[in-house]
Amino acid sequence: MNSTERDRPVFLPSGYGWSADARLVGRILGVVGAAAGRHLDDTRFIEPILTWQIAAEEISDCATADNRPENVRIMILRPHVLTAVWACHQALVRACGHDDDAEHLADLLPDYLRDFHHTDMRSMIDALERVLAVLALDLPAARTLATCIALSTDLGNTRRAARDEILNAWRRAGIAV
Repeated sequence: MNSTERDRPVFLPSGYGWSADARLVGRILGVVGAAAGRHLDDTRFIEPILTWQIAAEEISDCATADNRPENVRIMILRPHVLTAVWACHQALVRACGHDDDAEHLADLLPDYLRDFHHTDMRSMIDALERVLAVLALDLPAARTLATCIALSTDLGNTRRAARDEILNAWRRAGIAV
């Protein structure tokens, strides 16, 4: 991690669709991590076991069962977590694109996705991209809003403008608010 990378607040949508995406992606990345652990081979599924596990655990923690719009949730995202999620995304895209080095990963998931989650690789990658759209969003507005909430202060228009900036960024990314 370089000196410019730091932990940062990330606001998480409370919508059912986004939580369903996070749940699905967390489970799938966990399956890959478990398979990688079973084989004790850090190259079999492109990324090391720990990368899959870090991404799976963090994404699984993003989902909520409380889907009320007023349910504000904040997580502190560490830079290495976002790096792990991006690495898993790249590995899955390679597997979906029939990359020879991703053959084991491509063979692992299709039947499981179809039989247990009624989806396919492309749809699962789309769900991961929606999760990444939220996790990768690094707006100064998130820090402003997190500070207001942590200090229990109401800065009126500043707080509302920060919230609206986050919601608009989610909408532009196709995340239902």
